[in-house]
Amino acid sequence: MQTKVGIGHSNQTDSFAAGKEASEAAISNGKIERSDFAMIFCGGKHDPQEFLNGVNAVIPDCEKAGGTSFGIITDSFIGYDGFEVGVTIFSSDKIKFHVFAQGALNENEFQAGDELGKQISAAGIDDPQALWVFYDSSKNQNPPMLNFATPLFAALEPHLPEGLPCAGGGFLADMMLSQCYQIFNNEVVSQHAVAIMISGDCVMETTILHGCHPCSDYLTVTKAEGPVVFEIDGRPAVDVVHELLGGSEVVDVKDFAMNVTLGINRGDKFGEFQEKDFANRLTLAVDEPNKALVMFEPDLTPGAEVQLMRRNLEPDYFDSVISDVKGRLSELNPFFSFYINCGGRARPFSGVNFEDAEEVQKAVGDIPLAGFYSGVEVARVGEFLQPLDWTGVLCFLAER
Repeated sequence: MQTKVGIGHSNQTDSFAAGKEASEAAISNGKIERSDFAMIFCGGKHDPQEFLNGVNAVIPDCEKAGGTSFGIITDSFIGYDGFEVGVTIFSSDKIKFHVFAQGALNENEFQAGDELGKQISAAGIDDPQALWVFYDSSKNQNPPMLNFATPLFAALEPHLPEGLPCAGGGFLADMMLSQCYQIFNNEVVSQHAVAIMISGDCVMETTILHGCHPCSDYLTVTKAEGPVVFEIDGRPAVDVVHELLGGSEVVDVKDFAMNVTLGINRGDKFGEFQEKDFANRLTLAVDEPNKALVMFEPDLTPGAEVQLMRRNLEPDYFDSVISDVKGRLSELNPFFSFYINCGGRARPFSGVNFEDAEEVQKAVGDIPLAGFYSGVEVARVGEFLQPLDWTGVLCFLAER
């Protein structure tokens, strides 16, 4: 049996009804007769248990993975008001989905990644082909703090087959870092990382959609602690960035949050720009008294070389990048595309006058598309799995 995929969505405010409606739509749209695995996402305004109950009213027996999302993307719908839900159902004799979960993420991200990796390794999965990993972005405490992807994936990766295609994202209920949840089969949990190993007769191609280019020379981080960058090139970090951006007559320091992006080049330092070689770091907040930048991840340590990045998203950018990926799959049978998109790229927050997910919908074409808006995105950059900010990660699954 050729792999079937059904995708459904709903924006009903009743959580049970939304889960049920999206699941029924997925069954109908994909002409699904047997449900083997489902990816399920619900907006931050929903009751996740009631949402799961609604899904289980339609597909009670298959494995499931998912959780709270900032918004939903399908091939016909985009929404991020908080009541959107998305359900994607797979049915296949050739491909299998294996679900794992590990808790206590907020206590120690590195240990959680190590334990999750041990679970995957101990399962002894035959013919592993790709991995998706989702995790809780917020520690759910006051003041709000993030769970960092850098130690989580650094600990997970040694347990994986070398070079395994992998993508992931951090779940986000809203921009206020409110509590979010993860779904592991028929459980609703929190402070977990959830992994889906895909095995069988398939391949996954993943591409990074930054839409950012370097606009400065290399700068060296000279003082940092955790996610806070205090100094660049021996000067206060805020002063250096402010000067590069033209000073107070051009931009207010208060506008740095969710806008200032620093790029780390994992490729040839002086070679031609390659988007796939860059891991970007977005500014979460500004510590004005200390003239410091608070980043989404803690990996900008002293000695790290970075460049200030300029956003240059244009609609035709997506078509050119995605056409190249589809070309590499031309001799295969792509049956599903999956887009993990930074919540900051939604049009109200992105600073551009179009919806980037709409351009992805157009470029993907008739390949079924599902996705969600995330807090942090993860993909392979060079040899290693890297957290990414203000990024879209697009995956294609294809039968061999």
